[in-house]
Amino acid sequence: MNPPIIFLDIDGVIVPDGDDPSNTVFHPRCVEAFKVILAAVPGAKVVFSTTWRLPRHVNRLHAQWMEQGFPENLAIDGTPDLREEPSVSRLYSRGLEIRVWLEAHPEVSHWVVIDDERLAIESILGNERCVFTNPDRGLTTGDAERAVAILGSVK
Repeated sequence: MNPPIIFLDIDGVIVPDGDDPSNTVFHPRCVEAFKVILAAVPGAKVVFSTTWRLPRHVNRLHAQWMEQGFPENLAIDGTPDLREEPSVSRLYSRGLEIRVWLEAHPEVSHWVVIDDERLAIESILGNERCVFTNPDRGLTTGDAERAVAILGSVK
């Protein structure tokens, strides 16, 4: 069986916007909420859907990831970057990037999106498998419990 996939955004999820805007450090409360998901869904893997996956940010992402003690093999991929595609509206690129990744991996049946960009995702993927965070708060324990419920309900 293929591992459950968590499509993970960083800004507004693990780094709340309500913090100092120049702060690019994972927030401990959000990290703890994320660890709730990992503890409840053993074997889950992360596919980054965040702009932090792009070359100019990836070193910062890797450093923060490792500082939190997450194993490198927890993150297995990033979604493709479609923002420069002329046929793709920037408004919906996040949802389309996730959909393209899923289409390239038809074996994946258990997945959840954790993001703060509702419009960019909901119009493309619906909301049944999405947890939309409040960007000022980031990921909460309640959000984490919803993600676990989504992953647990998909058979």
